[in-house]
This record gives sequence, C-alpha cells and structure tokens, in this order.
Amino acid sequence: MKRFFNLVSVAAMGAAMLSGGAVSASGNDQSPWTPVQSPNIYNNYLQPVATAIDYHTRMLYLFNYENDKLITIDPQSIPGWPGNVPLQHTVVMPEGNRIYITSDNTAEHASYIIALNVNHIDWHSGLVSLTVDSVLPVDVPNTPSELPFVQPVNPVQAVPNWVIGRGTQIHGPTILPYSDYLYFTEFTSNRVRVVNHKLNQLASVDPIVIPGYTEQTHGVNFNKSGTVGLGTGYFFDNSVIDVYKSNRETGALETVGQIMLGNEKKHAAFTHFVYWLDERYALTASMQFDKTSLTPSSTNHIIPPSVWLIDSVAGTAKKILDHTDQVNGKGVFRSASDLAVVNGKLYIAEEDTLDPTFANDGYISVFDLSDREKPRFIKRLKPGFELPAGYTVAHTISPTPDNRFLMVASWVSGYVIKIDTATDTVTKAWGPSDGLVQPHGIYAAGGLR
Repeated sequence: MKRFFNLVSVAAMGAAMLSGGAVSASGNDQSPWTPVQSPNIYNNYLQPVATAIDYHTRMLYLFNYENDKLITIDPQSIPGWPGNVPLQHTVVMPEGNRIYITSDNTAEHASYIIALNVNHIDWHSGLVSLTVDSVLPVDVPNTPSELPFVQPVNPVQAVPNWVIGRGTQIHGPTILPYSDYLYFTEFTSNRVRVVNHKLNQLASVDPIVIPGYTEQTHGVNFNKSGTVGLGTGYFFDNSVIDVYKSNRETGALETVGQIMLGNEKKHAAFTHFVYWLDERYALTASMQFDKTSLTPSSTNHIIPPSVWLIDSVAGTAKKILDHTDQVNGKGVFRSASDLAVVNGKLYIAEEDTLDPTFANDGYISVFDLSDREKPRFIKRLKPGFELPAGYTVAHTISPTPDNRFLMVASWVSGYVIKIDTATDTVTKAWGPSDGLVQPHGIYAAGGLR
C-alpha cells in the first residue's frame, strides 16, 4: 500500500412543452407562487432547484427549496429516453438548465449517463419541458459487479444485500471546478467516468483506471480550486482516501498518494463522502463497525463509525469524533454515510444499514466546529421528534449553495427533508404522502456534488 508523503501544491483559484413528461406538482403545499423566486425561464443565474430519482418508481424529482415545490416526472415520457431502466444518481448544473441521470446495468440495458436539457419549468403549474441531449452507454448489458467477495464473521458487522452490486452502478457524481468536466465513479468496478459537460460526451481520458486507487470509489471530491481530488473507499475494509492531482484542461487524474484512516493494526473503513473545509483540509466519515472476512489478519481492531480530519498536504488523517453507543451520546451513533459543514456546524447523516437490524432508525447529528479538531456536540435529530415518525436511514446531505438549507434524502423511508441551518429544525418534509417511495441521489444546484 502506498503511503502519502508528497507535497501537493494547491492553488487558491478561485423544445416544446412535453405533454407526457410534464406533470403537476405533488403534495399539499399551498404556498403562493413567486416568479422572482421560481423563475420560469432559465438563464445564467443560480437556480433554487434540487434533483433526485426514485429507486422504486423510477421517477425523477425536482424540488424548489425556496418555495417548497415538488415536480414529479416520468422519464419514459421524455422522447429519446432509453427505456424502463433502474435509476441511481442525479446532477443538476448551477444554472438549472441541464440534469444528468445515471442508470444501473441490466440484462437488457447498459449503464447510462443521460443528459437532459431543461427548456422550461413552471413551478406554479407543475409543468416542465425536458429533452434528451445525449445517452452515453458506459458498458454493455449484463455486465457483472467486480466487488470483492465478503462475508460477516461476527454478529456485530453485517454484510447486507444492498452492498453487493448485481451489476455496474454509477455513483459519486462530482463537478471539477474551472473545467468542462463532470465525474462519476463505478464503485462496483475500478472505473472513473469523465464527461465533458459542454459537449455532453465522454472525455478523451474516459475511463480512468488506476490499479490500487480507483477500486470501490464513491466519488472523487475536489477542493474549490479544482486542483486536488480525494477519492473514498466505499466498501468493507477499504481504509484509505486516495489523493489525486487534477488536470482541469484534460480531465485527467494523477495519483499523489493515499492516506490511511488509522494504521495497519487499527483503522476505520468504508467511507461514502469527503467534504472539503478549505483548499487543504477536508473531513470524511466511516461506516464499518467491525471485522469482515476481508479484514487483514494483521488488523487488531476496526475503528467503528467515526469522523476524520484530512490534511491533504501533510498526507495525514486525525480522528476527531469517536463512536458512541448511546442515542444521546456525543459521538457518531450509526454509520456515518454523509457529512457537510455549514455556518461553522458539522452535520452528519447517520444511517442504520450496516448493522444486523437494518433500517430500524436514522439520525442527523449536529456539532459545533469552531475548533475543527474538537467538534462539540449540539444535538441529534431523531425520528418521531425533529424528524418524521418512521424516518430511517439519513443517507445523503446536499447543502444549498447559500448555506441556508440542507436537503437530506432517505431512500429507505421515502423522505426528502429540508433543514434550516439557522435553527437546525426541519422546515419541510416531502414523503410518502407526496408520492415518494425510495428517493436517492439528492443534488442541489450550485454544489460540486
């Protein structure tokens, strides 16, 4: 395994309306329509929109996080859509004029990256005009997963079916700043996919395959200057964060080294996301509780879910939050799948998906991060209290670009919630009553992921 000691130089650089594909907004929201906040004509300005898909119904969701509007679209009503394919992730560009959707491999279909043009949207009437710009196949039908075989070895750490990929799955979308490139990762294989979002075609460097680095990656997350990318280890016993130098001209990634979360004897594993604090420092969080059949014999202990401060220049990772086994404990209670830092506070999406119970609950914990090496516990949002009754598996957090709100998606219990970051309260919840079943891939316009 490579150890990271290289110094990374970081620069401070800053169609016609579709009658079939346009449907009325769901839910019982009665807030008045405000054209200034809900523009009907897309332009070069940031749009207050977040996107997601539904694993079960295979619908596409558009959320207006300012006016709490929801539009649900059946993608098969859009001319040029490749068919009844299982959906996975979304990306919406900052201007809100283009959406990317990824789909999973099936016996009949390749995995696709699908680019949609947003021609017109009317939040008041719930109508949207979408057209397919391009459909990019990235494999052939019936391509199997390349994930390692793994089994549980104790009653603490389960190996649930959702982890074992049945075919290619395209996850981890990220935008490389100051470039024409959009990245996706096949965590089920070792391929990083690169799309030129100006041309809507695969880049000349696609796919990027780097043995020992790009396996089981759930996103290469870039700092705001787009000079350095950090790749996760989204599988059991993957305990390293991969460090890349990015080329904004070509989209290529050059390896710099790897940062282990701990050491060979005692380490954390299974990371879903990396959140940059600035050009040098970032946070990541782990999900694995205990050993599996993949755990090296030299490993004495798997550090349970925890949060780590990464120094991308020194090549180090320091554990700043431990695990807690109490719901009101001042640490990470469930698997920490996602995290965000907004207005000096650390938010962690805690999901109950890797222990033997599976999806009994789910939480969102909040910490004061005035001292980034010593987070201070503030509160934990709980199902039936701050969160809707029956809420489980807080999976993905997408902050709005103005840091006013957090959009949090739960693909298990069927909710997308909006949290006010000033009060840390839920101010809107879209859920089963709005037609949501398994929403996934939440992405707010203006974010890099």
